[in-house]
Amino acid sequence: MAEPTYIDKLFASAQLTDTERRVLLHVLKRIKADDQLTIRSVAQSCYTSMTTVTRTARKLGYDGFREMLYGLKRDTHVSQEELISSEDMRASFTYRPQDLERFFEILDRMEPVGIYGEGYSHLISEYIERKMLGNGHLIFEQSYLESSQFVHRLGNRLSLMILVSRSGATDEVVATARECRDHGVPTAVFVGSRRGELAGLADILFVVDDDQPLDTTNSEPSNFTGCCILAFERVYSQYVRHVGESTSA
Repeated sequence: MAEPTYIDKLFASAQLTDTERRVLLHVLKRIKADDQLTIRSVAQSCYTSMTTVTRTARKLGYDGFREMLYGLKRDTHVSQEELISSEDMRASFTYRPQDLERFFEILDRMEPVGIYGEGYSHLISEYIERKMLGNGHLIFEQSYLESSQFVHRLGNRLSLMILVSRSGATDEVVATARECRDHGVPTAVFVGSRRGELAGLADILFVVDDDQPLDTTNSEPSNFTGCCILAFERVYSQYVRHVGESTSA
């Protein structure tokens, strides 16, 4: 069966067969690059008949093939879509095996965890917070309190502080890392560069290499936010497997 879920969302009521879905996918992919699509060329490319192509068009609510081409251009805005390939999202994600082991050991205790990310990195920290809350971890976000207040109030209860910073130099995040060091709270850091002060303060370091390290205003497309979330997902999925293996042992 064809993979793209946007077909199912846009044309849920059409009840297309696998072959008809393949016809629609082919037209959607080619409609921008080739204005000379013909019913014959579509049928040949999809290894089906022109009758099937016409039937696909009618199931979608169009009178025929030409009306389908015009309607898809108008209704789905295919000419404005860009498909992001896996090559565009490739990023280097590095950590030391001993850091991963320590991260798991701390999470195994199921003791309170703190988390903080500022600016756009807050989107990542919020995602991590919700993911861990959903799996039973008690986690506190440093949102309105300054670093000194947060660590002073919760430091003796925290088993870990998770910090997120693309630059590794965000003032308040670095200040929180210093406070944690002074109060004996270990830090797990997700960062875009190992050269900043934050990486040097980290007890557990996860580095997602930033492809736009000079873009301090976040005005250029960057892989960091998406790849950082994916990096956490991979780490946390390993932890979930680790818990499962420990339980079944």
